[in-house]
Amino acid sequence: MHVYHVYIILHVRITILMAAANLTFIPDLDVTRDDLTFKLRVINLWHQMCFYKKTEIWSIEMILLDEKGNKIQATVSKRNIYRFKNILKEGMAFYIKGPDFAALKIDAFRLTPQDQKLTFVQQTVVTECIDFSGHECGFSFVDYENILSFAHPTDKSVDVMGLVVAVAEIQRHDPDKSKHKLNINIQDAKGLQLHVYLWGDYAYKMQEYIHNNPHNRHIVVILQFGQINVFRDRPSVNTYFTSSKLFINSHIDEIIRFNKSLDGDDGPDSSTNTFSVIPSKQLSEYDDFMIKNKLNAIFEVWEPVEKCSFVIVGTIKGILQNKTWYYKACTNCFGKAVPSDGSDDQEATSYVCHNGDCTKDITSVVPRFMIPIRVQDNTGTLTLTMFERDGKYLLKQSAKELVNKTIERGDSLDFYPDEINALKGLKLAFKYGIARISEDASIIEQLQKKLNDSQPSNEQSLDFGSADLQSQDIKNAKVNYTLTFSHIP
Repeated sequence: MHVYHVYIILHVRITILMAAANLTFIPDLDVTRDDLTFKLRVINLWHQMCFYKKTEIWSIEMILLDEKGNKIQATVSKRNIYRFKNILKEGMAFYIKGPDFAALKIDAFRLTPQDQKLTFVQQTVVTECIDFSGHECGFSFVDYENILSFAHPTDKSVDVMGLVVAVAEIQRHDPDKSKHKLNINIQDAKGLQLHVYLWGDYAYKMQEYIHNNPHNRHIVVILQFGQINVFRDRPSVNTYFTSSKLFINSHIDEIIRFNKSLDGDDGPDSSTNTFSVIPSKQLSEYDDFMIKNKLNAIFEVWEPVEKCSFVIVGTIKGILQNKTWYYKACTNCFGKAVPSDGSDDQEATSYVCHNGDCTKDITSVVPRFMIPIRVQDNTGTLTLTMFERDGKYLLKQSAKELVNKTIERGDSLDFYPDEINALKGLKLAFKYGIARISEDASIIEQLQKKLNDSQPSNEQSLDFGSADLQSQDIKNAKVNYTLTFSHIP
């Protein structure tokens, strides 16, 4: 071997040994120094494309992992891409000497716990590491219960794993493929279920796997670097642009161990190894309210309510003050839960779910709206029960938030807060049968005109009594109607 080549090899080895002796772990980084050396594995790498030129790479983004399991985000800016593009590979480990640091925005969504990120600059030196002893993937799994009970902050990413128990059709309303989404439900080893939305390429990756494995109905997935989204007080986990990673029945230790846990005595019954198909809900809002469902005046609503969908328009005239305005809901299924030991509700430490279909007996609870409202049109008056989704939409806060706020004010929970009494006078369109909400004022106006045109001029106000129209298909205090509303005098 040429002496020059021997010198180069020895120089590189000496550099690596010197670097290894002075390593900095991620929590110990010092932004005042520019000579730090890190030993890190690239566990996620993606390209941020130019906004104006979609085929041009704007930056290389990464999540890096040290040997103690700490993670940090890293960036290679456009001006330095040519230096590192062919070196940095997902799954490989490197000694990284002399990176710069940049602060993340205070209100930015966090893919890692750090408020700093590494930036690869001109003087940064990257050398391959062949003796990295840390984890390959760096998962930080979050319990479903922490997500369902809103204990995990929504501005920080989550890793979740579960058995796929339900799959919907891909929704393709938008011509932009990145906005297509697939809804799946996953279940953990304790039987809790979680809604997961896969967007864009992630949705098609899942669909392709199911298509190519038609006989494998036992599917375990891991979604890494997902984002919690809360819609009408129902939390779900979503893929986050191109930053997330999706593992489907991958041959990795976490999925292997999870599969074994499903076969244990405490695991849910997965012997059928099948998942159900979630019905498609791709009907447009206009068609749903104006075409598909019959429009009724209140006097046409008879008890018992038939199993059908229909629409009424009315104004909230009052709140029934002799009824409670929230209930303690199971965090697993949102059915009603009661103290397991029969103690006073305020002193209870554990609860039993009354939903026979729930997979948990002893459960934790969260307050959810159950507001009895009196709705009136020019033909009659009706009592409806407003549950969590629509209550949160109208009040701009969840029942849990309003309960805490009421307690902080020193007010009694036995009386209706001012926020709920303020609902009086709202004119709304209610749709029964399918949970949905809209703010389209033009739909309400068209419905009102349609009602006016169909009614005789000698209007008479009729009161057919109280009818709590709870859906016959939804048990234990779930949403039974939807609202389309506008502030119309």
